[in-house]
Amino acid sequence: MKVESFFPGRIRISSPLLAKPKNLDQTRLMLASIDGIQDISVNQRAGSATILYDPARLSVEMLMNARDEIEKLEKTMTPA
Repeated sequence: MKVESFFPGRIRISSPLLAKPKNLDQTRLMLASIDGIQDISVNQRAGSATILYDPARLSVEMLMNARDEIEKLEKTMTPA
């Protein structure tokens, strides 16, 4: 996973998981389960997502933990 842009309350990421239909739902559910995430907009063609979150409830450290979980999923993902 790569952080493409970051601003408190908004982060845009790219990941091969977001471009593969077989893995998209699992990745989206994992992100949506994080307390403080308000909205996830996925661009499957680009393999990216814009995530809106409440910076008062979700710290940068917690976002980096989520990144680590996504990277673990990337290593085990199935081909499209």
